[in-house]
Amino acid sequence: MGTKISENTKKHVLEWDEDRGDLLLKEYQYTTWNTGTTEYNVSLVDTKKVGGGDYGNFFDYTGGTITTISSTGVYYKVNANTTSVYTKGFTHTNGRLTKVGDGYNPIKLEGIIAFNGTNNDELHVLFYQNGSPIPCSLGTMVIRGSGGNTISFHCMTSMVDGDYIEVYVSNQTGARNVTLENMNVILTEIT
Repeated sequence: MGTKISENTKKHVLEWDEDRGDLLLKEYQYTTWNTGTTEYNVSLVDTKKVGGGDYGNFFDYTGGTITTISSTGVYYKVNANTTSVYTKGFTHTNGRLTKVGDGYNPIKLEGIIAFNGTNNDELHVLFYQNGSPIPCSLGTMVIRGSGGNTISFHCMTSMVDGDYIEVYVSNQTGARNVTLENMNVILTEIT
């Protein structure tokens, strides 16, 4: 192949990804060889999205839906009638955001939810990914009267095409139902 003259010469190139609608920063590494004439070997080293990462949301401000809790300490998907206004890289179905396409970066999950239920019941809320809990997202609260019983919960995860996020609730005090007041969930790709 000849004598290597230099390597690790890196160049950064901005390219538009038509399929995903994203601006990508691509890093190429150049290696120069002397074979009587100068030749270059170019390899792609890294690809990152530039700002404008994927995002999605869903919310239910009408409330009134009841989540049936049959057993103490067991998690149940929150019963809601959700709407989504903003999605890029996610699709929305009732109470669920599903990743579309491969991800490049971690996803930040944020949620806030309010319930009514039996006074002094302790509720736990978690994000679930693909039907399994994400323990670091745990939010807890104790119901104190009606209205304003709010839990915020958040964490980070990674997602690939087809992965989905939902919200689950458990009553740690007794097998008693809870009524949703409102919920807002936001997923944001960290770029």
